[in-house]
Amino acid sequence: MNNKMNDKLNKYKVEFTQTGAYVVDVFAVNEIEAKEIAKNAFESIKEQGREHYYQYGDIEEEISTVYDVTGTDDPFDPEN
Repeated sequence: MNNKMNDKLNKYKVEFTQTGAYVVDVFAVNEIEAKEIAKNAFESIKEQGREHYYQYGDIEEEISTVYDVTGTDDPFDPEN
């Protein structure tokens, strides 16, 4: 972009939020224990980079916040 066009544009940072569901099968005595076992197991699964095998349904993305950083010293590296 040329400088004249930059003078007319504001700078924005657009924040995306991703949500998804994952299912981990566990044996447990009760629901509280099942949650704790699954939480620990899922941490290990994530560390190994295998969470995509446990994904249930689609990952959803939405724009959660838009920040106007015009006139700030916020680091800015536009994609367009």
